[in-house]
Amino acid sequence: MARKKRPEGTRAPNGASSIYLGKDGKWHGRVTMGIKDDGKPDRRHVERKTETEIIDAVRELERQRDSGRVRKAGRSLTVEQ
Repeated sequence: MARKKRPEGTRAPNGASSIYLGKDGKWHGRVTMGIKDDGKPDRRHVERKTETEIIDAVRELERQRDSGRVRKAGRSLTVEQ
């Protein structure tokens, strides 16, 4: 399923997710999840090989955000911690 292109001269609303093909040949998606404790936007990044895979991954992150099941931003714990 291909994405719909926006008409020329328009932009996405604030907080909208973005999907793009990177120079590395992989598809990248960025989803705004909210605001971190330090006041910066919490933007999550995913990358996949195909466009359909990245669309599914971005939609899953958006579902988690909308349902409130989002893990806190930051690095995950290591075995040492």
